[in-house]
Amino acid sequence: MATDDSDAPASPGVGRREFLKLATGVVGCGVGAVILVPAARFIAHPVGAQIVTAASAPIDAIAVADLGAAPVRVPLVAHTVRDAWATTNDVALGAAWIRRGKDGTIAVLSSVCPHKGCAIGYAAQTGRFECPCHGATFDVDGQRLSGPAERGLDPLPFSVEGDRVMVTWVQYDNGGADRKPA
Repeated sequence: MATDDSDAPASPGVGRREFLKLATGVVGCGVGAVILVPAARFIAHPVGAQIVTAASAPIDAIAVADLGAAPVRVPLVAHTVRDAWATTNDVALGAAWIRRGKDGTIAVLSSVCPHKGCAIGYAAQTGRFECPCHGATFDVDGQRLSGPAERGLDPLPFSVEGDRVMVTWVQYDNGGADRKPA
């Protein structure tokens, strides 16, 4: 006598086999997500974010006691600069000329010529700032005296904390009579 297997329930191995296929797929997707999600976040981290940063806080430049009527050139060094994934320590941003007037007020000027960006020097004999590149000259307060520069030296924001002068570095656009941060 022949039996008809068409009405018989499916064998227990088929259900188990399907379950194992599904479970393997789920576990594989989980492992893939564990690897891919952090990798995608690492790669996309700087996207849409400000990726080049410098010292936004004031930089400790010089002691007030070290200032006199003659300007002192002080290098401004950022403790940390971040560019996407790389972080660099102790990066020279530029320099400032700092002096204290007879009345005790402090003046801080950028050492960058507003004409083409050359490094400005101070000539003690003449008591003025001079650009070696194009011959622009500026008085001790940074006002333009002569030459191709269309404006005076750029002032830098500063504060006095205790006995230290704290300077915030600002890079200005070169050229033109208007002072605009770059």
